[in-house]
This record gives sequence, C-alpha cells and structure tokens, in this order.
Amino acid sequence: MNNTNGIIAERSKKTVANAMLKVMKIYDYREITVTQITQEAEVSRKTFYRHFRDKDEVLKHLFDSLYKECVSTIKDNELHHYWDVVQCFFDFWESHAKILNLMKQSNLLPQLFEESYERSFEVFRSVKSADLSEQYKAELPYLLAYSLGGMNSMLIKWIENGMSIPSSTLISCLREGFSSEML
Repeated sequence: MNNTNGIIAERSKKTVANAMLKVMKIYDYREITVTQITQEAEVSRKTFYRHFRDKDEVLKHLFDSLYKECVSTIKDNELHHYWDVVQCFFDFWESHAKILNLMKQSNLLPQLFEESYERSFEVFRSVKSADLSEQYKAELPYLLAYSLGGMNSMLIKWIENGMSIPSSTLISCLREGFSSEML
C-alpha cells in the first residue's frame, strides 16, 4: 500500500470510529448496527468492511487510538516518575470525559481498562527502562495490575461522581493520602 492509500485508510477508520461515537450518544452500544455507523460516517458498507470485521473492531480501533495518544503524551513529556505518569493519565482522561461517559453508559469501561493493562508495559519501559523491565520481569505484571487496578477504580469513581473534581486536585489528594498516616 502506498503512503496516500495508507493516509486515506486511516482517515476512513477515524471517520467510522467518530461516527460510532456519535451513534453511541443516542443508542446503547449493543443496539448499534453497522448500517447506523456507515450512515452516520457517510461511507459505504464496503468501505466499512474493508477496514473492520464488525463494530467490535471499530471499538478496539478507538481504544487503541486513545491509548496510543495517551502513551505518546507520556513519552513526549519525558515523564520518569510514577506520580507524573498518574497525573498525565488522569489529565488525558479528563480531556476525553465525553468518551468516558459514553463508555460508561454502554458498560464498556472494562474493555477500555483491559487495553490499559496491555499498554502499561510499554509505558513502564518508557518511563523507567527496558533494563528495569527485564530485571523485574516476574514481578512487573503484578505491580502493574495493582497500580492500574487502583487507577482504573479511581477513574470509575471519578466518572460516577461526574468528574467534578479537577484531575490535578484528585491526584494531589491521592498523593497526600499515600504520604499521610491515613493509610
């Protein structure tokens, strides 16, 4: 595939993913059809199936795009400390609050969070080092699962409460809680 075709393909995928988000504002994800998505995207079913098998692949593409953006933000900011990464993670989701709420409405947060665990290894290697990743190879899956479990639970609680507290305040409270005698 030449570069132009690749750019056009990515644009089509993005158009379809954005159309699905628009349809999700009206319908629960389980009720959405490929026809609704293609009509909203103004693309043919042939174009849809050229890029995706079904709407679940569109969702996976959307999650993948979001996490690529989040990981890219972490890398671009050259973050090397745990709390900086946590803050960046929450800042990222705060800027994507509408998408989070759509995922919550359709009970899709567990799938979204599954992807965060897969991406966490890449983030760890970037923030710390490949050597440290290798050194703690056996322990790392547990450490990341523990850390992400807490972050994702906190993210759910934040969403449930309308994300009314700014992410910076939320993380500041969390940091204070971990450094206090409260725990």
